[in-house]
Amino acid sequence: MSGTLLVLAAPGDGGAAAVVRALTARGGHGGVLAVTPAELARARWSHRVDGRGEASTRITLPSGRVLDDRSIGSVLHRLPGLPLAAGADERARAKDAAYAHCERQALVASWLLSLAPRVIGLITAYGTVFGPVSPTTALVHAERCGLAVARRGGATRGGLVGRPAPGERHVPRLAWPGGPGSPVPVDVLPEASAANLDRLLVAGDRVIGPCARDHSERCHRLATVLGTRHVEIWLERRATGTVVTDVNLCPRLDDPRHVEATASLMVAVAEQSTGRSE
Repeated sequence: MSGTLLVLAAPGDGGAAAVVRALTARGGHGGVLAVTPAELARARWSHRVDGRGEASTRITLPSGRVLDDRSIGSVLHRLPGLPLAAGADERARAKDAAYAHCERQALVASWLLSLAPRVIGLITAYGTVFGPVSPTTALVHAERCGLAVARRGGATRGGLVGRPAPGERHVPRLAWPGGPGSPVPVDVLPEASAANLDRLLVAGDRVIGPCARDHSERCHRLATVLGTRHVEIWLERRATGTVVTDVNLCPRLDDPRHVEATASLMVAVAEQSTGRSE
């Protein structure tokens, strides 16, 4: 037995559901369990940190299922964040409710950090899969890791950026009758054709997708810099070469190959954690 394979994801997360189905079909492990943010928010928690800074956690879910550190083999972390507590006292002040919410989110973050070797997904003090990494920040890191990145930017008015270059679109931030040269902030975004898009998935030591061999080393470097072993990179094929248009820290997992690679990584991590504990 390699412990519970735990999938943390919001309801309606089709990628997470696909991974759960793939893991369940494999069988032979310590069970597969999908847990939503609402279930974590309603659970009973016992979380202790000793003098050496080591945490131990026991979670009793609303269903009565108990999770503790020893029972978890691996975790696929796709949490967007916890919801505000349901059924809170309506007389409670808004700032008190916000404070309690932040404390619950910090509790989840501490738990995930304590399980770090077993967690697949970005782990930060924020406790969410995106943490403090914005899409723009991820693209900056991609460029620093040697990947060509599609131009993005903006200006305080459309007339300052000129005409869109091939593969670009200029999007005004608000409707304004003054035309393209009017004093309206504009964003410069890639205009990618679906027919020219490829997606690469970094899943542990593997990179899956078209042209993976050409970009494998740089993609691994990017995953390391971002602090995750599970990230999706969008590439657009242009006449001038291949450029990165997006980096997704919560991969869509709508490609069967990506689903299978994620399921395999979860099993491998669970087996490694079992070996360490023995």
